[in-house]
Amino acid sequence: MLIGASRFDHPDLHDLPSVANNLQGLVDVLSDPAGGCLDREGCQQVAEPTTPQQVGDAIDTVVSEALDTLVLYYAGHGVLGQRGNPFLAVTTTDPDSRRVRYSGVPMEWLRSALADSPAHNRILILDCCFSGHAAEAMSNAASAVIGELDIKGTYTLASAPAYSSAVAPVGAAYTAFTGELVGLLKRGIPGGGSLLTLGDIFPALSRGLMRRGLPQPQHLGTGLSDRIALARNAAYQPENRPSGGSRTVLEQRRSRATSPRRQGAAEDDPNVTAEFHTAMLDVYRKAKREAGYNAAYFLRMVEEVGGLEAARRLLRAGSVSSGFSSLWEKGRLDLSAEAVMLQERFAGLFSDDELEIARSRLAEYGYQPPAQTS
Repeated sequence: MLIGASRFDHPDLHDLPSVANNLQGLVDVLSDPAGGCLDREGCQQVAEPTTPQQVGDAIDTVVSEALDTLVLYYAGHGVLGQRGNPFLAVTTTDPDSRRVRYSGVPMEWLRSALADSPAHNRILILDCCFSGHAAEAMSNAASAVIGELDIKGTYTLASAPAYSSAVAPVGAAYTAFTGELVGLLKRGIPGGGSLLTLGDIFPALSRGLMRRGLPQPQHLGTGLSDRIALARNAAYQPENRPSGGSRTVLEQRRSRATSPRRQGAAEDDPNVTAEFHTAMLDVYRKAKREAGYNAAYFLRMVEEVGGLEAARRLLRAGSVSSGFSSLWEKGRLDLSAEAVMLQERFAGLFSDDELEIARSRLAEYGYQPPAQTS
């Protein structure tokens, strides 16, 4: 369900004409028969709601009907209450911090709807001021279920960090965040897989917005919810190609990640393999202690298959992991698995092509590993 509020009665809330285009643009791309992953008949729009009750009734109906994937999207103004709790504005909302609780939609309604929904996949997308509060407020609940390996979960994508304002350029067809999202879903991601998952979308969306000097979006995924696909990848290059044709970036990466490894290298030394496993556990602990990031899924994978196999699985992925994205946001790619792989003492565990994947991935996100001594 997509909710959009573009017109407001209160003089302190300026109108947002582009929000009306946001709804139709997203419906078109998400339900496009050629590339969308959602059923158009199931994409309900609530345009220009006038009261919180109107929004609440619509959410209640959708939550009870959605069984596979529930997407809740809101675009408009976000307003903070007297205690800092966020509300979503409708036409009649009074933005005064003492009175907004009587005329705004509590963001808690959306979070509760996601928590109570029987849908297997649950997604919350917010394009409004102060929208980063949603991910911030869900962090405690997320930590309790982050280790689940089932894709069932909730993914929050917010246009701006907490206490920051979203951007709606005057005269633009869409708001900045939704416009970038719609464009990304239409263009696709070169070198990516056949589907655009939330884990693929967020890094590309973030880079696109930041290149334009716009606020960095926020995200929070639980379990494997970042693997939920929103659309087919329009830029996908299938592996069936004419003989002698060029390969996509993804094909090259897969080929490199499965290429023969060095013979008689450090992989033959169980001590080095054990040291690498310990190093992978160490970066998990440092990320939690120094960066405030609990990479529970990464830890589970390392413990279940070992540090070396976990590293190779990350290399074989068609895109960076959500954990890699989180460390990038925090400026701590030195704690990524890719950075560990490039340490000189572990170079013999990987082929030259595997090391190049790790090196290229870090370089793409602006991180240069420390120079290694010979």
